[in-house]
Amino acid sequence: MPKSPLIPLFALAALTACKGSDSELTDETFETSDCSSATGSEAIVCAADNFLATLDDSELEVVGYSFDDSESKTLWSNLPLGAAGRTGLARGEMSDESLAAMDAFAAVLLSDEGYEDYIGILASDDYLQEIGGGSNYASAEGIIAIYGVPATTGSWMVQLGNHHMAYNVTFVDGVGYPTPNHIAAEPKSAFDLDGVTYAPVVEEGEAFVALTDSLSSTQLSTAKLSSTFGDVLLGPVEYGTGSLSAVSYPSGSSRSGLLASELDSDQLALFNAVLEQWVTDFNGEAISDALMEAYTSEEALADTYIAWAGSGSPDVDSSNTYFRIDGPRVWIELSCQSGVIVRDVTHYHSMYRDKELDYGAEL
Repeated sequence: MPKSPLIPLFALAALTACKGSDSELTDETFETSDCSSATGSEAIVCAADNFLATLDDSELEVVGYSFDDSESKTLWSNLPLGAAGRTGLARGEMSDESLAAMDAFAAVLLSDEGYEDYIGILASDDYLQEIGGGSNYASAEGIIAIYGVPATTGSWMVQLGNHHMAYNVTFVDGVGYPTPNHIAAEPKSAFDLDGVTYAPVVEEGEAFVALTDSLSSTQLSTAKLSSTFGDVLLGPVEYGTGSLSAVSYPSGSSRSGLLASELDSDQLALFNAVLEQWVTDFNGEAISDALMEAYTSEEALADTYIAWAGSGSPDVDSSNTYFRIDGPRVWIELSCQSGVIVRDVTHYHSMYRDKELDYGAEL
């Protein structure tokens, strides 16, 4: 059973491979530096500059975009090559030096756990190709695009994308905002590729299951949504528009579930562990630490709903099982759906958004 695309069908016919436009990077000179003593946003900018220093002018033109290019910022999706146009420079078009520098940049942008997910999601596409998925699945199609010029002041954004991957991190005066963030994996279980075992998004699923398993029957009933979901609700619904007008969160009486403020201390620890699976995938000092504090404040917990949908009890091996955290700012979804290449088993799609600060409120 094919998965339902997150991109609106009317947009599919217009998808084309995208190249950089009005690059602000070609006006700059980038040099390699020792980043070992840098921390936070300084370390991220240093690693970005080291990557950009490996590129020639033509590559800088492809990887770079104007920070004001809102339409290109929204060209991210869950779909593989051939079904979705993306911005930026592809991994398969880079020299070995550039590729190593790009991954070093990603390792500083992300936390250790986040980097494991990033590498694992790339590997999952190579795994799908190896087992017969076809050439549309390939880590070589993973891209990087940079909007504006990396700096610890002012605004800039980095986008890392591929099938099942969309990291969109906007920096405003050195503070990073990591949403919208889409990660997914097929298969959802661990897999081996070239002698290495990968398990991206496995812990995300386990964290939601641990939380729902801790709920009493009454709590579980309160948390259950009346609707059913074949996919995440708010994937790349803004694809190519440059606008957030299509991102419509449930409001008023349509928000439902179990309030996080009603959890006991053990359950609250499991709730925090779910948040951490997405929020702390990023550099702590520059991005994640402040967000975790905001999302888990007493005021936030009083308006944060835990919810799930599906038949029977939450079962990640059952298609249409769905989990959600809906706070005053944080929005996290995890959907279980039938595999496309790995048949007869489910795989995960997830979405992390910030209702106030997607794209750093700079779209």
